[in-house]
Amino acid sequence: MSEIVQPNPLFIWTYNFAPGRNACSYYRIETPLGQMSKMGLAKIYEEKVGEVSEIGKRNSVLALMHSDIMHQYALAGEGILHRYQSIKRRKAAARGETMVTPPAIIYDIDDNADFIHPFNGTYARMGVRAYPDAKLLKPGDVIVHENWKGEVEEVWADEETIHDDILFDIKRNLYDMKVRHECIRAADAATVSSRSLASYFRDVIGQKHTYVFPNTIVPEDFDHFEVVRKDNRVRILWQGGSSHYVDWYPLRAALKTVCDKYKDKIVFVMWGQRFPWVDTIIPDSMIEHLPWAPYEAYKLRRGLLNIDINLCPLVDNVFNRGKSAIKWYEASIWDKPEATLAQRTEPYHEIEHDKTALLFRTPDEFVEQLSALIDNADLRTRLAQASKKWVLANRTPGATIPGLHEFYTDTRNRQKRDLGLTAIKTYSTADFKALIKR
Repeated sequence: MSEIVQPNPLFIWTYNFAPGRNACSYYRIETPLGQMSKMGLAKIYEEKVGEVSEIGKRNSVLALMHSDIMHQYALAGEGILHRYQSIKRRKAAARGETMVTPPAIIYDIDDNADFIHPFNGTYARMGVRAYPDAKLLKPGDVIVHENWKGEVEEVWADEETIHDDILFDIKRNLYDMKVRHECIRAADAATVSSRSLASYFRDVIGQKHTYVFPNTIVPEDFDHFEVVRKDNRVRILWQGGSSHYVDWYPLRAALKTVCDKYKDKIVFVMWGQRFPWVDTIIPDSMIEHLPWAPYEAYKLRRGLLNIDINLCPLVDNVFNRGKSAIKWYEASIWDKPEATLAQRTEPYHEIEHDKTALLFRTPDEFVEQLSALIDNADLRTRLAQASKKWVLANRTPGATIPGLHEFYTDTRNRQKRDLGLTAIKTYSTADFKALIKR
């Protein structure tokens, strides 16, 4: 058998807007680039938010202009577009015996920012569509919503509503979306977390070189604990913020049915938003509510919850179709993995019903499938173990990082060919997997 030669590592420049402080930074910057570096496939220069000294600026520019890849997570705007255009105007230049070329630009994202829902706080600076029809807004529009009490509320009024010190401005948001699309097209390639988002980038925005890099689980980052339970009730987890109102509210009658059926047998562990209507459905004795913790504590706290059933309701709308199945992945990797009940929507297309998890379409199916999981501990164990096996085989670094590195290398090769230079050697995914196993 011939020896596999270690390729020269790519030099990747990235900007980390929130190092260690949110899931986007962890899954889309720190995990892929950190694991690539750990495997010897890349060297990383990470510019972190707040590094504004003159020396830091100079070092950052030098690193950027000598890098192979400029990795950008969700950065857009006129300044970013100008930087992309400036980089792409640069030609290759000789420095001694070294040929210095501008980096290939990779735009990365894991949500469809063009379809932010009005219940999401970022709607103030990114909202451009009304729901449920998802039609583009016009300046002067007002977004209203009928709440759980049947009252019509004004949620967003153009150039009036302020959220987190940001004025909701439809004209500005529409313009920013246009500039964001220009940034995505100006990049040499894009990476996204789902096949639906990849199709949107290719077919609607026009970035033909788009690659699906799934959110990746690093098992050693998740601590495992033996937790003593205070009772024998089945523990059912739902986690999410205010934007998940549209996913959770349609199940209110189904939740009441489940609560009436299993009064003393279950407890809902609700982590994050606690919607007022929930307290009219689920008795307080059946709720264990946990407010959001800083992300630095997320994985630690997640491992202490001692969950039996992981709920992933997700209605079928354009924004949700771009999401990943990360809640299912995270539920599956513990020493005692959790059984998942997810909605039959695009992000959960990887789930095989009754093999790796259970899936539901309607509220009646939700009651049926959740009841089966509550009643049958053996079913929970079978699904959870199969889910863990799938996630460890398909969504850990050994499975996902080689393909990402190959895409980066191919992008850099294509860019160099466009500059009239000899491309760097391309290593296949199979080569890298063999290298990792050595």
